[in-house]
Amino acid sequence: MLGVSKYLVMLKAPHLVKNDGFTLLELAFTVGIFSLISTLIIPSTINWVRSEKVNAYTRELREFMRSVRLEARRWGASCFVKTENLPYDSIANGQDSYGFTIKCQYSSTLSNEVKQQGKVESLIPPINNAIFQVVSSDFQVTPNGRISSNESIIILIGSKYFNQKVKMLNCLVINSPTGMIRKGKFSEDSLISNDMPISQLSSNELLIEQNCLIPESL
Repeated sequence: MLGVSKYLVMLKAPHLVKNDGFTLLELAFTVGIFSLISTLIIPSTINWVRSEKVNAYTRELREFMRSVRLEARRWGASCFVKTENLPYDSIANGQDSYGFTIKCQYSSTLSNEVKQQGKVESLIPPINNAIFQVVSSDFQVTPNGRISSNESIIILIGSKYFNQKVKMLNCLVINSPTGMIRKGKFSEDSLISNDMPISQLSSNELLIEQNCLIPESL
């Protein structure tokens, strides 16, 4: 009976019948708008996330290197920073590893309890397969916090997706012997390949301080 009554109302006064649905044209228009928004926003968001991973690792690495100098000066230790070689895609997705190892030699007069207070090894920033680093040289930090190296240390940091629109190459310059750390943008991208190792020690002639452009304010 209710069905018949509704049908009669539609015949006599169709404007009184509420229609909560969408027409095919409205649906097509809505889907088109959402598709356009997705096309514009999603790639930009992905690229931003990938770029931010490079920036975050750069910041953490800079702070770690400062901590090594502080550790050496605080306890009169000699700290040796060594680059770990991690091949391309050698770390599973969602997993972390470490691109550096550090070993500090403390004075024999310090107690084991004091030696454990620094624990600078625990401050090494994790690295994953979304980014890569290239380091010009391993180095030693002396007990007075200076860098024992003939040349400044250059660290290049970039995204694994560099050739997929994430055109970001950060660099750190650790000046020798002062140990001052400066951040810049690396200007030479010809050493970048599609299968960059996650972490490597390299003596590439392009990995030089002149190719790390430091803002004047720094």
